[in-house]
Amino acid sequence: MDGQSQRMYAKCRICGDETEHKVYHVKEMFFGTGQEFTYFECEKCQCIQIAEIPEDMDAFYGGDYYSFSKPALKEPVTSKRIETKILDVGCGAGKWLTEKYAEGHVNLFGCDPFLEGDISYGECIHIKKCTIHEMDGSFEVIRLHDSFEHVGDPLDVLISIERLLTDSGMALVSIPVFPNAAFEIFKEDWYQWDAPRHLFLHSVKSMEYLCQKAGLRIQDIDYNSDYRQFVSSLLYRQGVPYMEQSNEVMISGVGQQQIDQFKKLTEELNRKGYGDHAVFVIVKDKK
Repeated sequence: MDGQSQRMYAKCRICGDETEHKVYHVKEMFFGTGQEFTYFECEKCQCIQIAEIPEDMDAFYGGDYYSFSKPALKEPVTSKRIETKILDVGCGAGKWLTEKYAEGHVNLFGCDPFLEGDISYGECIHIKKCTIHEMDGSFEVIRLHDSFEHVGDPLDVLISIERLLTDSGMALVSIPVFPNAAFEIFKEDWYQWDAPRHLFLHSVKSMEYLCQKAGLRIQDIDYNSDYRQFVSSLLYRQGVPYMEQSNEVMISGVGQQQIDQFKKLTEELNRKGYGDHAVFVIVKDKK
């Protein structure tokens, strides 16, 4: 179904625009349940958002969800102690934090409301089962790697970032971004929907709007999408869930030559700012 042929009356939860919006009906494809969810696109701020947030979101983050696999803790490769205070929001079981520890970082914190409980790795890594709103202190780097699109209160999250960020600090918000070339081709089969876990698929416009309201500003945008924006979307169209998309399945289902072409196209789209994923470097607005 082409979602652009349907419209619904709704209020944008980002900019407040209340009118008829384009509608998309998207299936859950990470696990491949096929459950359908309705999203709409705000034409004013260009943010795509789920029409109704499911009451029990925990049900869509099972133990098989990739970010909750407990990582192995490796000893630092250097004797140098890097004291930069870092917070990883939506960190899962802390894989990235353990990697930073191996690089010599010793002041590492994380938070994730979907964990079973708090986690500590020695004296340098502390992860809380909570949202960013429950965190205290100040941090020089706040990282949200593919987690910001999962929160139902993006403005409040940015306000909490502004509260927790040091005056000279920065937040690195890595998210799917709309519009993009992969969406144009695949529409409801675009793999970054990740329905219903991705509640908001932000645009540069919606991010600028939210940052301004939170007392922040976007310092830089680095487009870093990879070839899976096309390969995984194509496999979704073929009915293959993300959990089953091994390298062997990708090669057999798409073909190595086509994958190589998608890699080249992705590099070009990132240079043009039209890939489907980017890192927003966000700092305090000192005006």
